Amino acid sequence: MKRQRILILVPVIFIGTFLIFPLILLFSRFPEMNFFQTVSRNSSIIRFTIFQAFISAVLTMLLGIPGAYLLARAKLPNSLKSLLKAASMVPFVLPGISMAIGFLLTFGNNGLINSFLSLFGLRFRILYTFAAVLIGHVFYNFPLFIRIVGDAFERIDRNILEMANLEGISRFKRFWYIEFPLVTPAVGSAFALSYLYCFTSFAVVLILGGIRYSTIEVSIYMYLRILLDFESALSLTLFQMIFVAIASFIFLILSNKSEQFFGETLKERRPKWAYFYIAVMGLFVFLPLSMASLGGFFRYGGTFTLENFKRLFNQGVEWIIGANVLSVIVYSIVLGSLVGMCVCALGLVSSYASVRLKNSLSTLTYLPIAVSPATMAFGMILFDNIPQILKLSTVYMLISLPLVHNSLQNVWRSFPREIEEASKIDGCNFTKRLFRITLPIFKRELLGTFAFSTAIALGEITATIILSNGQMTTLSVATYKLFSTRHVGEAQALNSILMLVVLALFFLSEQTGQWS
Repeated sequence: MKRQRILILVPVIFIGTFLIFPLILLFSRFPEMNFFQTVSRNSSIIRFTIFQAFISAVLTMLLGIPGAYLLARAKLPNSLKSLLKAASMVPFVLPGISMAIGFLLTFGNNGLINSFLSLFGLRFRILYTFAAVLIGHVFYNFPLFIRIVGDAFERIDRNILEMANLEGISRFKRFWYIEFPLVTPAVGSAFALSYLYCFTSFAVVLILGGIRYSTIEVSIYMYLRILLDFESALSLTLFQMIFVAIASFIFLILSNKSEQFFGETLKERRPKWAYFYIAVMGLFVFLPLSMASLGGFFRYGGTFTLENFKRLFNQGVEWIIGANVLSVIVYSIVLGSLVGMCVCALGLVSSYASVRLKNSLSTLTYLPIAVSPATMAFGMILFDNIPQILKLSTVYMLISLPLVHNSLQNVWRSFPREIEEASKIDGCNFTKRLFRITLPIFKRELLGTFAFSTAIALGEITATIILSNGQMTTLSVATYKLFSTRHVGEAQALNSILMLVVLALFFLSEQTGQWS
């Protein structure tokens, strides 16, 4: 037990060294900042940020819970289910520039939807509106519910549900009175994370809403990079951290009130409403995702071509992005894989401390949600002696850790204590329990969180641009450079490669988790 308690200090030390300490150094540089004056001056932006995050999280929950239920209950071929789960997780790790390409090709003035509506003399405008911000947030965050709540539904013992069926209870009543209360902790956790990610959103608001719908995160960026008003930026960062810390504490209390059951999954026929749900998902989620993925195969005007890929691998593109395209792809995948393995190890330890040891310090793993990637990057700049690749890896781990911790925490809650107690009686020490019992049972979730963390590293762009100084280029940064220099076809081709890598990563993790 002493060894275990020493081990749980590892994630705490990691957060303290690479997040809290740099923030303290940043704030110490500007002791004269007028916190209350800055908050008052940006009160309308703060109110809008709180409001849009709440509406976005509610819509995400309303769309995510039915999807999680379908994936958990519906009888689907393993390959199809794996593909759907993999595709549903891609939006959450999609870079802002990739999302922009997908939404422009789908909902833009000359996008797919308007091209279809023009046949009937109709046309609509959704980009640069509040609705676009909400749709973008749902697009990004509904995978939280697909993954977290879907896993919770699958872990409800089928014996409980079959007893309800024998009593003649309808499917709706069974869901409302039995299943939903059992997955309440997972729903609370997913809603909390969704709200916090929407609250600290940057790319969605800036790309889809424009400057008219500025949030706290956008204002922090404006103060830092454009107005060079570091005191105001740090004041808003401090407010954001305080607000998110309070919200996280409230949501964590709500999400920990009940326990989940552990057992074999019940599979049933698809309900009739599934077809309507799939249609809505197809329009607002999978259609933009498909357009972002396949954009490299189309030229302006919509005709099929491979010319974009041919131009992508010529020397002109190498000069623009500052590196060979093939080396960028290999470098990004290797770096992302290393980050994924490290953050899974951290998340396993922190989630164990939270659930089994009831250690409140493990809640520090949620702190990175309150800090923007740009602020993390500026804090890492203060570490002069650390190589840039380690700085980037650290930021990627900080961004991924909250969701990894939350996902593995739900598994620990449903992990039968009887198995641990029996292994202790048989003389199995902590190390043997870890490799012979815990890791095999956690295999599926660990593979999923590994895929998620690796994809985060592949898609993160804000901190990467700040820290790389043009010396290191990842897939997302290379796509951004091509897009911003009006090499749109080449950007679409590279983005298609990025999307293929991410989708394959999630698909392989699902297949390995089921068959190995």
